Amino acid sequence: MSLIELCVFGCDIRVECFDEQAASFLTRIYRLFKHPIKKAEISYRIARESSSERLYIARNGAGPEIARDWGDFIYKFDKDLTIETQKLRPDLYFVHAAVLALDGYAIALVAPSGYGKSTTTWGLLHHGLQYLSDELAPIDITNMRVHPFPHALCLKADPPSGYRLPTGTIYTARTAHVPAGCLPCETVRELMPLKAIFFLRFMGEADAPVLKPMRNAEATARLFMNALNPIAHSADGLDAAMEIVSRTRCFELLSSNLQATCELIKSTFLSTFSIPNRN
Repeated sequence: MSLIELCVFGCDIRVECFDEQAASFLTRIYRLFKHPIKKAEISYRIARESSSERLYIARNGAGPEIARDWGDFIYKFDKDLTIETQKLRPDLYFVHAAVLALDGYAIALVAPSGYGKSTTTWGLLHHGLQYLSDELAPIDITNMRVHPFPHALCLKADPPSGYRLPTGTIYTARTAHVPAGCLPCETVRELMPLKAIFFLRFMGEADAPVLKPMRNAEATARLFMNALNPIAHSADGLDAAMEIVSRTRCFELLSSNLQATCELIKSTFLSTFSIPNRN
């Protein structure tokens, strides 16, 4: 049995893993979360069904969730982990978003699944930005800072040429996971002040990406739609969404070619906040 201890958003998590391959996967995917703990707030037990490839994920002694393959295992464990930590941190406003850093500020890419967040994140890491998360933005509204969630970046499709995945990538039947140690950039592990939000939608048929500033009302509605724990906050999370939008710059981005999209995001951020482009 392998024991894995993690600290996620200040929450202590213990994983008892009775399958060595599962332990290896979790260790590589959550390497930057590994931390000795005193008392687990969330406990998991991972075991494999002896007669098949199916894995059991049991939390806090409850009935197990069954994962049918490795991709399903990583997805279900990650989903349960993020839901349970949200319950322990209702003070944070969780948004379905990728987060990157540039010149000491955080940039959020907000969109539902399948809209190109992770691919755009992977591209931006090759253009001088740093990694915080590819899918989760926990925002502390009191100081407008974002907690990092630097698990392995997950891609559902191969990226375009010029953005090849590195040696060390973990492949499953449906996904590719790039551990933090394999990323082409620095991984940020401290809270970062949120400065800009790009609401992303991939338009593969477009000749070039299109970007426009958003009014507060429209941006608030889009942010609220992508909130993961709105009812933990006053007015069911609408007040928090309004506060976040009022203290950041928001843009709608119809993305297309990955290189052009990344260059547009970076140049827009630098010009909006009058930051010299040193590259």
